Amino acid sequence: MTLKNKAIKGFSWTVFEGIFSQGFLFIVGIVLARLLTVEEFGIIGIITAIIAISSSIVEGGMGSALIRKLKTTSRDYNTVFYSNLAIAIFLYGLILASSYRLSVFFGEPLLDEILKYSGTLLIIHAFSIIQRALLTKNLDFRTQAMVSISASIGSGVVAVVMAYRGYGVWSLVVMSILRPFMNTALLWVFNSWKPALEFSLDSFRELFNFGYKVLVTNLINTAYRNIYYILIGKFFSTQSLGFYTQAEKFQTPFSTNITTAIRRISFPILSKFQNDEAVLKQTFIRFLRYTLLLNFTVMLAIAAMARPIVLLLIGEKWETSIFYLQLLCIPGMLYPLQMLHLNLILVKGYSNLYLRLELIKKAILFPLIFTTVFFGIEAMLYGLVLFAFIEYFINSYYTKKFINYRIKDQLLDMLPFFVVAFGTFLGMFGISLLNLDLVAMLCLQIFTGGLTFVLINEISKPKEYLEIKYKIIDLCRKSINKVWPKK
Repeated sequence: MTLKNKAIKGFSWTVFEGIFSQGFLFIVGIVLARLLTVEEFGIIGIITAIIAISSSIVEGGMGSALIRKLKTTSRDYNTVFYSNLAIAIFLYGLILASSYRLSVFFGEPLLDEILKYSGTLLIIHAFSIIQRALLTKNLDFRTQAMVSISASIGSGVVAVVMAYRGYGVWSLVVMSILRPFMNTALLWVFNSWKPALEFSLDSFRELFNFGYKVLVTNLINTAYRNIYYILIGKFFSTQSLGFYTQAEKFQTPFSTNITTAIRRISFPILSKFQNDEAVLKQTFIRFLRYTLLLNFTVMLAIAAMARPIVLLLIGEKWETSIFYLQLLCIPGMLYPLQMLHLNLILVKGYSNLYLRLELIKKAILFPLIFTTVFFGIEAMLYGLVLFAFIEYFINSYYTKKFINYRIKDQLLDMLPFFVVAFGTFLGMFGISLLNLDLVAMLCLQIFTGGLTFVLINEISKPKEYLEIKYKIIDLCRKSINKVWPKK
């Protein structure tokens, strides 16, 4: 199988995983949002932030170092495994020791007890890092997809049953622990790698020299993505944080799944061409254009449908989340592009630059956050939108240096996809101005959006759209032939 076909297959499986795994969790989230209170979702938002920051430390950047390294040994994998596990156990001990103080800081007594259980996620995460790195390095996204879907369904069903039986916030806690536990257990079942009793300081130094810069960068990034949970939970209320988390849950599955697909597939493939600038540039641009085609349209479509989506799916008590969702869709448009540019920096081996850029960007961001927090949540979100554009131009600047892909050329490549997405948005948002029943409004928006998207692309005929179109037609033809074979 050619590398291109492997990439297409990997992307297909990653999208499949996103649709069925995250899609199922999205449905579960809708059910839970109707059964649980806004405040309970706010508490879980605080827990999510603390665990996410800790998990980025556990990974240590050495998983990325293993994927990038062209020739890895058994000693490399075992060294990383035991290092990650030791860090996870240490951090879990810190969480146990500080859980009470954190509950006092946020004014939520229940945090003390929940953190003691949720902290086990760090150890679970440590057991999954090598298994995922091996599968990603081999471009085996099928196994990862099937494992993720199974874990999502299992944990989601348990959470809904618990919520119906009145377990409240604990249904969310159990789901947050059970899903990664099942995921990790299944990865060990379907992956042949098992740890051996070996550890190499030389291997650790080599991988950590690259990985620690990724670690610090990922830690800063994770803190940035979760700082809003912490600040809203501290300066406002768990109710305000609940509205924010629900807005994110409608935006994040789409932008994150596209980002995950692009990042997981682009990194190992771009790494193979790290020493061939011409092929690397061509491959990078292909990833960029597919990302633009998908993400711009999806994010602006969600922004256009925000009102009927929120009110129909989770009810009027979440109405405050509508405007938050619309604002979050703007940085969501750029998020996959940010990761693609950063992947290129890592592929070229400049983990020191990767770290330096993050320090510069966050030196701009954190004063912006701590200034806008005094003007309310909406002001914070406007600041987030502004920073997304600043971050993009900083990241994309170095793409010119590595593969001679100028910002001007990048913007020209972005323009036709933005025109398609914005045209689709205008058609869909116009429907929301009509005095229609919410169900009729949503159905008409989806129909109008799909029709507008297809018509504009059929007129402009971008290569990426045509490839996807012919691939879908080919798959449909094969499916029809299987059902009704030609005589």
